[in-house]
Amino acid sequence: MSATPQARPHQTRRNVVKGAAWSVPLMAVGAPAAHAGISKCTVTGSIQVGPKQYVDVRAICSSQSQTLNPTTIRANYGRAYLPTYLEICNCENSEQWFRWQETDTLSNFQIEVDGVHNDQNGPGQGWRPSFQLPKYGDVGGCKRFNLTYRTSASRPYSPNQNSTPNNAQSVTIQFVLQRGPSSTGPWTPVTTLNVTGGATWRTVGVGWWNSDPINFNSCQPQNSSSARQAAPESTSASEPTAESAPTPSAGTGD
Repeated sequence: MSATPQARPHQTRRNVVKGAAWSVPLMAVGAPAAHAGISKCTVTGSIQVGPKQYVDVRAICSSQSQTLNPTTIRANYGRAYLPTYLEICNCENSEQWFRWQETDTLSNFQIEVDGVHNDQNGPGQGWRPSFQLPKYGDVGGCKRFNLTYRTSASRPYSPNQNSTPNNAQSVTIQFVLQRGPSSTGPWTPVTTLNVTGGATWRTVGVGWWNSDPINFNSCQPQNSSSARQAAPESTSASEPTAESAPTPSAGTGD
């Protein structure tokens, strides 16, 4: 009697690329149907953000919340647990134009892309200028954008540098990606990516109660020596645990 043939193992994205592209975790959606060759498109899709990390948050005055390049009134005002980059790939077999919108859920908190903010409550409604990418290939036509963060209102205090405190304010970011045949569209939806689990807080304080030393009604730099900067902690950047989950906060972002 002949032996019963064994079923072929099910192919997954992980075993197709033998784990090579999974060394750095990415949040991703919008992967296309199978194409020839291995690229970021087959592994991660058309839009992805890097893993959340602990990063500095600068302070600006409240009157400049919607300004593209406002004055920094405090460089190292606080910390955030959020991604540091966004990457967009063209997963089509022709050159495409892309644009995207980013919005967040925390009032008076702004996202900067390559150092520039486009306010979701301003005329641009958070939409970034369109750009062109070459067609899909073995490596894919991709472009990466750096993400930084700023605040135009006071945040709760914690000395934590590399762990999320219980009193942190939560931040969710939504990226909406569209593509089109020209720099002006017409635009077709590609995908929407929600980044959850983010947080931000203040690390400078004065007095026994660690009061906020920054006057957000003034647009003058306020790097006062009387404000204490929290001492560094461990460099771990793991996901917040249940004990350190950020507290919810209302708002429609900036």
